Amino acid sequence: MAMPRAPQTIDTVPPFDAVPGFVADPLIVEDAEGWISVADLVSGERLEDLFAMPERLWRAPEHAAAVLAWKTYTYRLAQPLAAAWTLAREIPLSSADNVLVQVLPAAPYITVGLRRSTSAVLPTSPATRSHDAIVLPDEATQLAFLRSTLIDQHLRPLMERTRETRRISERVLWGQAAAAIAYAFADISATAAMDTVRFTELLPVQGLAGVGEDDTVWRNTCCLAFASPELTACRDCVTVVRARRPLGRRSDRGDRSSERGDRGDRATLAKALGRTRRR
Repeated sequence: MAMPRAPQTIDTVPPFDAVPGFVADPLIVEDAEGWISVADLVSGERLEDLFAMPERLWRAPEHAAAVLAWKTYTYRLAQPLAAAWTLAREIPLSSADNVLVQVLPAAPYITVGLRRSTSAVLPTSPATRSHDAIVLPDEATQLAFLRSTLIDQHLRPLMERTRETRRISERVLWGQAAAAIAYAFADISATAAMDTVRFTELLPVQGLAGVGEDDTVWRNTCCLAFASPELTACRDCVTVVRARRPLGRRSDRGDRSSERGDRGDRATLAKALGRTRRR
């Protein structure tokens, strides 16, 4: 008789080099066969494909599946974004019509790619030589570009579509996006706290996640992993942290959650971004 599966956390995944990459290599997808356009997620046509992943893998109930899907999905978006900013001060075009995803049967669960190599760059960037670079005068304008493309043209309409079928608060979903940004920068940036503030301030709801002075991540919303029979609470779950230290204090670095286990190293992300810039 089969033994019951031991409870796991959503961060129980093999090391990065043992699983398929969660960033397409190269980042620009030339053959979109087998990929889902994020525009089809936003329209609702393929959104259930995204929610089916945590339902299938962890038997997550409907409401928890939506939050777990957002947690995984937004981290996949945040990782190449954080790498592009940290390594080259570039903002890749992340509007729904330029992002493609694959929903996988196992870790890393979701892979992201881009249709076009369009990026917002500064006048001093070597990437200005790229035929589809968008040259902007300063970092403030770059961040405005990010707010327009990633937030207003991608995550906000995706959230609205999500909430048409799932009873989840905006705060909880934006919390997953904020935590994704925090973890992505904590993994790659020497100025993670400052970068996280800069990017999370673009979200409609603020103060949901950040990186502390000791380079650890704190968050104020829960991904509802504990609601799934196949999962236990994340090791940095806000409900656990609240029980043992004051609200808003940061999680222990050694207990960093799922995103740390399946992140790409700097060389891998730099290579993908370098290929993008050379196109």
